[in-house]
Amino acid sequence: MNDIRFEIDGIEYKVPEFINIDNYVKVYKIKDIFSDEYFAAKLLNIICGTPVEKVLETNYQQVEFIAAYIMSMFPIQETPPFNDRFEIDGIEYGFLPSWRQLSFAEWVDLDTLMTKKPQEFLNYIHIVTAIMYRPITYKDTKSYTIEKYNSETMMKRAELFRDKLDIKYFIGAQFFFIKFARKFLEPTQQSSTMTLIEKIKWYLKLRKLMKKSRSTKSSDGGLLSTELVKTILQDINKSSKKVWWKF
Repeated sequence: MNDIRFEIDGIEYKVPEFINIDNYVKVYKIKDIFSDEYFAAKLLNIICGTPVEKVLETNYQQVEFIAAYIMSMFPIQETPPFNDRFEIDGIEYGFLPSWRQLSFAEWVDLDTLMTKKPQEFLNYIHIVTAIMYRPITYKDTKSYTIEKYNSETMMKRAELFRDKLDIKYFIGAQFFFIKFARKFLEPTQQSSTMTLIEKIKWYLKLRKLMKKSRSTKSSDGGLLSTELVKTILQDINKSSKKVWWKF
């Protein structure tokens, strides 16, 4: 991507190389509040740190050009491809290799977050992503394993993802999240007062469903991450064309 810089009132500002999770959420929340002109000013303020009052005093064409360029960085027209791995600061992270390995702690945390109302859920995108993507501890040519789930390290990772992770990784994996919400969390939506015993019973039922869903096995009987994800995404794409987080 080109290094885009601009100057306002003698101060230089830079357009970032990608839209991180934090900025995506901030922009999404204001997208329907302001007029087009003021939205452009707020957009430059959020993404580049340019003071709103300075933007409002700047040449209209310059602001429109920069705002249009920034908006082109958002995944608006089409969903980015799914990526099961990415790297930040020299550490490689991988998507949950198999639902079969989902721990009860992971399930409860996802259950808590993904049953929230859409507008509220925006505040937890970085946390959901940190649950599903964790440091890779071992890999070979066909599969990999990720760090064991730990809520404390997950929250530290979530803060890192909020500032340093391109939103495209969450958007690309959204169908997988939708699959989880529709298939596995539906009973908790029907009862907000579900007891721990009921949750455990549903978790056991969930484990049975995951075993039945196995379609591709590695040499040790486990699911290969890329093949599993492709199978599920293909199935969802056939039955649903809706996308959550589009402008």
